[in-house]
Amino acid sequence: MNDQPTPLELIRIANQTLQSDVLPGAKPEQLYPLRMIANALGIAARELEAHDRDAADETRGLNLLYNDSRNFDDLHTRNRQFARDIRSGAFEADLARQAQVRQHLVLTARRKLAAAYPKGLQADEK
Repeated sequence: MNDQPTPLELIRIANQTLQSDVLPGAKPEQLYPLRMIANALGIAARELEAHDRDAADETRGLNLLYNDSRNFDDLHTRNRQFARDIRSGAFEADLARQAQVRQHLVLTARRKLAAAYPKGLQADEK
């Protein structure tokens, strides 16, 4: 396996080439699909870059909610349980826990938005 370039670097190189070499010379009817491709590559790069950090942050947030300090290998399974607990009303009896749930959900949504549409957060922060 090659160490260089990394998958993230390959995506960035492809995106940069697309934006600097291909898009400027594209026919008008090609611009929309090429911009969609460039956007998808940008999202993929941001998600790859932030994945480990975001997963660790999300795990810490869930650990706080569940008073649990273990590291879980399967965040997806843990989130499914969290969703079931929300639906069942497990956090509704305590106002402080409700606030913790809201804070966790807002922070998680902001991290996902930062990868998918970072300009949306910039407008929110003004």
